Amino acid sequence: MRIQSIVALTDFSTAGELALDRAALLAAAHQARLHILFGAETPHPRFTDPQARLEQRARQLARRHGLPVQALEHRGGSVAGEALRAAAGADLLVMDRRPPAGMAGLLGGSTLARVLRASSCPVLVVQQPVHGAYAHVLVAVDFSAASDALVRYAGGLEAAAAVELFHAADRRCESTAQALRDYRHEVRRQTQGRRVRLSDVFEARRNRVGMAVGAGDRARQLAVQQESAGADLVALAHRRRGLLGDLLRGSATRRVLDGVGCDVLVYPQDYPGTQAGAQSAVARRWTEAT
Repeated sequence: MRIQSIVALTDFSTAGELALDRAALLAAAHQARLHILFGAETPHPRFTDPQARLEQRARQLARRHGLPVQALEHRGGSVAGEALRAAAGADLLVMDRRPPAGMAGLLGGSTLARVLRASSCPVLVVQQPVHGAYAHVLVAVDFSAASDALVRYAGGLEAAAAVELFHAADRRCESTAQALRDYRHEVRRQTQGRRVRLSDVFEARRNRVGMAVGAGDRARQLAVQQESAGADLVALAHRRRGLLGDLLRGSATRRVLDGVGCDVLVYPQDYPGTQAGAQSAVARRWTEAT
């Protein structure tokens, strides 16, 4: 997995500037092009010329990190629409989590919700101060093809980080240990006779790949595991639903964002590179390790 282009969205708030800082750090680590974009739901009186301010920030980040940074022009559309346009063809979109603005925001969902429903690339939601590279990545897996692709992507995002795979088994009335035994048996049954090469994520880290399981609601269990492990990044696959689906059924991704105290990488299940129909290498690795 190679990241060549990153887009970051800011409104010059504290949270928005954290998103720029994280995006620049990742761009420097991957030697990727960084494109930054201004987008605010409501005008701020402090920034009479936001484009000039954005270009100044681009120059600052370029000098600090020694990488090419381009300030993109806002074309007048909605913040979500402009972010999606800018991220078309990019490998990662980085943004803060901002609340809905006004009645239009309440009816259509927040900017982040709109982006997640339509983004063509993974989205990194920055929720914490930037103190350096990620050290512990917690990846939510279900052993589908999307999980395999997610592990490769999340593992490659921060090459030096420890990776922990976490599965929330849907067995609320059973102990965690029993859930793990049952799930291990099922994975072995599904992978019997298959030859699946382990991803480079596992080979490169060797003993720095952990595995854990919880029982019950995934969002709640992820929050518990994130706090327990001290993970500074949670990664999960995201199933796209329309606005009506989000309103009627709720968004599991939003519940994860609400529950964890760290950044969240949201990986679209239909992102290119996910190969449906093939048994996951994550499942095979889990079977061998447990």
